[in-house]
Amino acid sequence: MAISVQAEESIIEYNFSQLSGDRSIAIKGNGSSAYIGFGSRLDKVITDGTLHLEYLPSPSLVNNVSHIRVFLNEELMDVVSLKRDTISEVKTKDIKLDGRFFKNYNQLRFELAGKIDAECSDASDPALWWELRSSSKIILNVKSLEIANELSLLPSPFFDSRDFRNVSIPIVIPHGLSLKGMHAAGTVASFFSSGAEWRTVEFQVSRDALPNSSSLVLATNEHRPQFLKDLPYIDQPTVQMVSHPLDSTKKLLLIMGEDEEQLKQAAIGLAEGSQLMSGEIAYIKQVKRLTEREPYDAPNWLPTNRAVRFSELIEGQYQLQSEGVSLVPIEVNFTLPPSLFTWNANSIPMKLNFRHSPPEEETNSSRLNVSINDQFIRAFPLDSETAASTQDIWRLPFWGADSSGRSGMVDIPGFKTSVDNKLSFEFQVAESSTGVCRGTQPIKKYAVIDGNSQIDFTGYPHYIRMPNNQVFATSGFPFSKMADLSETAIIVNPNTSIKEIELYLSTVGFISRKTGLPAYQFTLHDTWDETELTNKDILVLGNKVGNKYREQDTSLGAVYSSQDGRTLEAGDPFTKTDTSGFAKLKGNRPSIETSIAARGPFAFIASFESPVSSHRTVTVLSTRDDYSVPLLLNALNERTQSIFGSLAIVSGTEVTSYQFGDYYYLGELPVYELVWYHFAERPMLMVAIAILIVVVLTMIAWRTLSRYAKKRVSQGN
Repeated sequence: MAISVQAEESIIEYNFSQLSGDRSIAIKGNGSSAYIGFGSRLDKVITDGTLHLEYLPSPSLVNNVSHIRVFLNEELMDVVSLKRDTISEVKTKDIKLDGRFFKNYNQLRFELAGKIDAECSDASDPALWWELRSSSKIILNVKSLEIANELSLLPSPFFDSRDFRNVSIPIVIPHGLSLKGMHAAGTVASFFSSGAEWRTVEFQVSRDALPNSSSLVLATNEHRPQFLKDLPYIDQPTVQMVSHPLDSTKKLLLIMGEDEEQLKQAAIGLAEGSQLMSGEIAYIKQVKRLTEREPYDAPNWLPTNRAVRFSELIEGQYQLQSEGVSLVPIEVNFTLPPSLFTWNANSIPMKLNFRHSPPEEETNSSRLNVSINDQFIRAFPLDSETAASTQDIWRLPFWGADSSGRSGMVDIPGFKTSVDNKLSFEFQVAESSTGVCRGTQPIKKYAVIDGNSQIDFTGYPHYIRMPNNQVFATSGFPFSKMADLSETAIIVNPNTSIKEIELYLSTVGFISRKTGLPAYQFTLHDTWDETELTNKDILVLGNKVGNKYREQDTSLGAVYSSQDGRTLEAGDPFTKTDTSGFAKLKGNRPSIETSIAARGPFAFIASFESPVSSHRTVTVLSTRDDYSVPLLLNALNERTQSIFGSLAIVSGTEVTSYQFGDYYYLGELPVYELVWYHFAERPMLMVAIAILIVVVLTMIAWRTLSRYAKKRVSQGN
């Protein structure tokens, strides 16, 4: 029977803070522009939209003359005129966005036409600015589209990279699946999370009920949800996309097998071979890994075995360009392995090639400022005399005579790097200031960082002090050391609840989101079996799991939940007095014990050295009950900066971190660096040892010289 579906209409909203960060957008200089980008989902068509703009213009701008032009994909939508009735007051305006001009990826451009004096205006005057508030929003009216059942579209429509919002994916996991089936579910979650980048990904689990939206469904002949009871017999690993039985604009992705072994094979085939799939259905014949992955080779991490070009760190060349009357800084982001030891590195080399519009003659204040993580590194002079003297050497033919090409080396101090890094290149190209009004049109400047510029972290060792929940919260480390999780064992409760399954799927997805690689090489257990946990990093997940495994190590016994309350053995929370470089740690032994009767949501993250294998980590994500699972996931996704040390307690809106237990270290250092690093934390001990060495050497020298003197005296006699 054919199903007639009325196209569903809905609204999608983006705040500017979601698209460009939690700060206002400044447009500086007459003729300058600011940009906001957003996407359009594959299964939606935008009929029209509204731009709700909140802005604050400079009080120096001339009334009824200065304005902002608003473009959608370079089509003029409206003009925001300055009609000042009050000074320094936030203003609002709603602008209609014509549905005919929307594309898969869309760009809003805001161009300032400003004037600060009726007679004369300098285009680059610092008083020429217009601020767009981060609370501005884009409101899109969309209709659902009926797309083909086409596997080549994966991971769309379940996860669409053109949708910049956080991701929530329904997944149906039937009753009765064993650990093999649950492993398949984790592999599927890993696949759909691996490309999420900055977005958070959560999974909504159901058993038999059919979700109302596009969903993932796992099934075998023995274990299948009720709505698939009439599905034909499955005799091989299968991945199939079908239309939702109640709404053909939505899709179901069926991951199926004759038994759970085949189901696991189908999930692995999806993770490894989705780019080879096409049509409505695919059968997984064989998945064979040809090469083993290496430590620290996660796609989202900067390679540390070779120099890396900037072109490898961006999505498009436009990210390395800046243009306008006032040049916006060019930014390049990259992520390092958390254990990369750059503690005493003074010169991480960066080879920089750049081009820019030449400064005006008789100026000597132009420069390129280079910084990392908002910390200044170096400035390159761009004055007109230098540009002219080097133009014949550095000019690139396709730029012509009006541009300058330059090159230089930058040494980045290692202590200024972190896990997530931002390189910033700010071009300040000066204009001649004679004090005479020239009445010229604003001159647009250009600056480019060449994609062949390189940064090189080759040769630095891996060494890190553990336990350290901060590196788990920011990068999934140490489990992400092997991006395929081949050295990870995950322990869940027997008879897991729906919320515990969501915790398991979201945590596996969280690690894959950090690495950028679908992972299926982990092992899954529901008991603590030391023979299966040898040489593994262990991830323990679920309700009250801390109670079961806290006897393994005293640090895990620091906090645990009971049916009626919780017990906390606690030292002082983190302070800022520690000098070890792993900020805010103080003390590593409990100093008090407190028992509290409380029934509210409660969760914790605890880490310690594995009792099974040395230099391996156990990380426990434990919740008091099902109601506490969203609390823990929110902390892991949204409040990572509050998670440190070996224990993070999540209660209500607070995350409090502590340090318990003994330290241990992962990785290796050369002997001289090892000694220097550990003694650097104890400067007084280093001084005492240095004095002792000097005294000992002095005594040895004195005795040697005394013996030599006596020998000469005796020979003289």
